Amino acid sequence: MIRHAKIEDSTAIAALIDPYIDDFALNQPGRDKLSLQAVEALILNSSVHYYVYTQDQRILAVIAYKHTSDTSSHLIHFFTMQNMRQQGIGRKLWQFIEAKQQGILLMTVNSSYAAQQVYEKLGFQNISAVIETNGLRFIQMRKVFAISCLQENFI
Repeated sequence: MIRHAKIEDSTAIAALIDPYIDDFALNQPGRDKLSLQAVEALILNSSVHYYVYTQDQRILAVIAYKHTSDTSSHLIHFFTMQNMRQQGIGRKLWQFIEAKQQGILLMTVNSSYAAQQVYEKLGFQNISAVIETNGLRFIQMRKVFAISCLQENFI
């Protein structure tokens, strides 16, 4: 089941993210950006859309994004429990939020090097080399969404 994240989910979400922190963080300030407190702040932030995928009331994956303009969004978190990868859970979460991107033309993400291929399979493209800033290491990627109604008018 996919549902909105609740503040009560913060500890489980932070535990799910923890094995991935070293893929991103260069130092303690970078680690702090993926901490329990950071997760709580995102869940409480009304401009962030934070969802969890649960099975038997256990959180198996998370996804969060925010609109950065009327036509663009930024993917903030997208993590699947390590022992649950390759089972289609991430794809279900992605399809869930992709369906919510009405009017959105572009989505960006700061991907870890390890997750780059996952995002490429979802249609994202690299737009930078590896960036190291503010305690984090990542690759900027973006996905341009097709607007089917515009395409139909030109066919």
